[in-house]
Amino acid sequence: MTVEMTAEARAVSRRRKQLVSAAKRGNERAQYDLGWSLAYERPIDRRRAFRWLRRAALQGVRGAQSLIGSWLNEGHGTKRDVREGMRWTRLAAERGNHDAQLSLGYALFYGEGVRRDRVEALRWYRRAARQSHEHATFNIGQMYRKGDVLPQSWAMAIRWYRRSAAKGHAGAAHWLARIFGGLEGHRVNRREEVKWLKRAAAKGDEASLCRLGVRYSNGDGVRRDRRRAAQLYRSAAERADVWARYLLGQCYLRGHGVRRNRRVALRYFVAASSEYREAARAAAELRAQFPELASTQRRS
Repeated sequence: MTVEMTAEARAVSRRRKQLVSAAKRGNERAQYDLGWSLAYERPIDRRRAFRWLRRAALQGVRGAQSLIGSWLNEGHGTKRDVREGMRWTRLAAERGNHDAQLSLGYALFYGEGVRRDRVEALRWYRRAARQSHEHATFNIGQMYRKGDVLPQSWAMAIRWYRRSAAKGHAGAAHWLARIFGGLEGHRVNRREEVKWLKRAAAKGDEASLCRLGVRYSNGDGVRRDRRRAAQLYRSAAERADVWARYLLGQCYLRGHGVRRNRRVALRYFVAASSEYREAARAAAELRAQFPELASTQRRS
């Protein structure tokens, strides 16, 4: 492992030396690539990265303009300067950079660094969406779902969420599952719900992992498979999802999909108890019914 990392570091070092030579001669692409490397490849040096990205931005590289806009807004690699950051973001957006268009839309929607203007925000989201930016299409879907700026429309929300999910956006798949699952007031379509739960779960969405697990546990929309349910709960629990810890505790308590183990069940209930009342209640009931578990837990 150490040898592999050393070889990788040597390759990065060689590439940077080549880029430095071209960047010093004024090559804007080399300046951008060098800045990107310093920002995202180890060893990372954000201050040097910002300096090279700024030189590329001054030569009109849109990706560099977008990046330094974001960095100035957040204070990465340089002193925070929201006004200057928004100037660069707007410049990159107007020149067609879809990440900058999304960032500008977000800033306008929430009034961060600029005067709040949600109608103008929508205009920039649409411009980014025309370039198939998955976060922009997701945001437009959110606006249709909520009736925010746009008229509330399930058909349009679903349409925009589908576009975003097709690009791999986990949040879009999550909301499609909620919509088709009837959690948002839309008519239930269990087949569509399960399809989108699977896609969101595959992206690591904790709530979708849990809800898909519940579907497998109950055999609702899928063939009952309690072992699969427990696996899904475990995946979400490893991401510190409180509901998943409670559900996995129930699996161990009842022996559903795993070997029954009250001690492990109690451990999961306790892990979820500070944020989930049902878990605290389950832990208290288990301790009351089996006092030896509480004493064992204190020793461990």
